[in-house]
Amino acid sequence: MKKQTKVLFTVLSLVLAVGLLTACGGAAPAGGGGGGGTGGAAAGDTATAAAGDPEVVTLLTIMGNGGHNTIVERFNDSHDHIQIALDNISATWEDVATKKITMVAAGMGPDITTVSTSFYPQFAAQGLLMDITEFIEMNVNQDEVYWDVIQNLYIDGRLYGLPISVFSLVVYYNRDMFEEAGITPPSLDWTDTWTFEEFRDIATRLTHGEGLSRVYGGWIQYQLERTAALMFPHGLNFWGDDNFPQFDDQRIRDIHEVLYEMMHVDRVMPDNSTTMTVPIAQLFADERLGMMLNGTWMHPAIVESGINFGVLPTPGGVTVSYVDVYIPYLNSQVPDATKEVMLWLIGEEPSAIKYQEFTWGPQVNRAATENNMDILFQGLTLEEKQMIFASLDNNRPLTVFPQWAEFLVASLLPISELMGIGEYTVDQGFDRLQQEALTILGFN
Repeated sequence: MKKQTKVLFTVLSLVLAVGLLTACGGAAPAGGGGGGGTGGAAAGDTATAAAGDPEVVTLLTIMGNGGHNTIVERFNDSHDHIQIALDNISATWEDVATKKITMVAAGMGPDITTVSTSFYPQFAAQGLLMDITEFIEMNVNQDEVYWDVIQNLYIDGRLYGLPISVFSLVVYYNRDMFEEAGITPPSLDWTDTWTFEEFRDIATRLTHGEGLSRVYGGWIQYQLERTAALMFPHGLNFWGDDNFPQFDDQRIRDIHEVLYEMMHVDRVMPDNSTTMTVPIAQLFADERLGMMLNGTWMHPAIVESGINFGVLPTPGGVTVSYVDVYIPYLNSQVPDATKEVMLWLIGEEPSAIKYQEFTWGPQVNRAATENNMDILFQGLTLEEKQMIFASLDNNRPLTVFPQWAEFLVASLLPISELMGIGEYTVDQGFDRLQQEALTILGFN
């Protein structure tokens, strides 16, 4: 899959350069399961349907993606002038992106596509996405949504997509282990919570045993998409002005040195070699791990484990959010209908469906969130659930850019892994990251 992603973005510019120059018309789709919209129409044009027929908006998404079958059915039953044609046969995010590229090159780009955060800036940089800035700012009441999440999708002051769902990093912990060790859980208030130093101290207190019986006090994946949660509270970032890489910043290296020591010296955290043998979710389920910084996407598996668990803010009180995105195609033949569907998709009804059918991550619609709080995040108290949703107001997104997917697959993930297993020191890993980032972003 990683190789596929790298190849995908290597050929993207070449394929789209041809596709955009030859954007040709085509018929509007008549149903779901693989139809596509068409490119090349001027704004305000409609699909070539007979007068009085509904306009058809195509939605390309991943298989089983958060209740979209029910969402599309509900929309089509309640709208006469617009219908959604759903294409959800792609198995992975990479498959969706590849299919979109192929359809765009053929002049049949889908009107709306769901993509992960990594793909969003790439499609925007290629000039493929409809600018919906004024439409959304005019039609969305910022008090009715978690506006910060939408705000984080702006690129150079313009908006080209809307959130499907948001996942945040939080700390899951074993309540019984905390109680047995006499540890009082830190505050649930993001603005007045624990520090990284306190996390390390608690991890040390919870660690005991050796070999297969060793219980690790804590875990933070040595993967730089995750460790950003420890940097953001200090105003640090891997990327500076004009996305100039900051892997040579000693303050950033110092944070990662502490993590490195926790894994490879103090051994209060399992290293990557250990988690390759026993997955982190299994260590937590087996009560061989006291706490872990992880995404809310892990919640269903934790519930199924049956352990007595709770949840806390990330140390420092500023977390990382990961947003999956609806993106509208620039050359849609039904631009007004596409924007109307985009707006509806973040409304209360479809957001409630996602909660009810898929135990999906937080939605940006506040009413849907408040009205479904009782069924969300099973196993947690109301205060803990509210803390998770408060993360949407206390987060920063990862900095992503057109070359992000390439850098992620070719450099960040493999080099993070080498540090995680102790093959590289922090300085060796960060020296290489700095050099490769300079090259990929064209600073060399």
